[in-house]
Amino acid sequence: MESPTLGESVPRPPGASGSPTPDEEEERPEGSAPLAAAPAGAEGGSAGAAGLWELPVEHAERRPQCSRCSRPQKVCLCPYLPVHPLQISTHLYIIQHPAEVQLKTSICSQYVIRMQPTSRCLSTLECAAAALSILEKNNCIQETLLRPLQALCSFQLQHGAQIRLSKEYLLKNGLYPKPMPKNKRKLRKMELLMNSVKI
Repeated sequence: MESPTLGESVPRPPGASGSPTPDEEEERPEGSAPLAAAPAGAEGGSAGAAGLWELPVEHAERRPQCSRCSRPQKVCLCPYLPVHPLQISTHLYIIQHPAEVQLKTSICSQYVIRMQPTSRCLSTLECAAAALSILEKNNCIQETLLRPLQALCSFQLQHGAQIRLSKEYLLKNGLYPKPMPKNKRKLRKMELLMNSVKI
């Protein structure tokens, strides 16, 4: 089959965009709307695209989903959640503040894909897990609640995320990439971080 030249007409399926031929104008029933005109400059490309209408359409299969959370199984964290809800008698209220929480503890944050002020500044989940373990006198609670966070960080690190060192570490080792702030209050906070003073 020879490809049509620029002057030849190209057969189009019904509903395809482009200017109607005189034959199509005659076939159109009275009162029906004319076919939409092709955008400017599209006439030249229609000849080369004639065979595209006959190509088979490939239907993409959906990724397997988790029956519990309906997320794709590849990114589902359900296997890391406890099978049965934890039995906890404590009512924990978290009052969110823009500043991170720094506890007097040897615990270091496991949320390694986000830069923390210091390695001892914990995410909200880590604070809740630590508090519940202490109040309930059960160390297993912290381990159970942090399992999804560890899985999340591991998955993201496998797919291009980078480990973020704390601001304190970067400042102490001369690796902080941004210029020092001019605001005196912010500059004082940076100095305290460099001297390992709790802020």
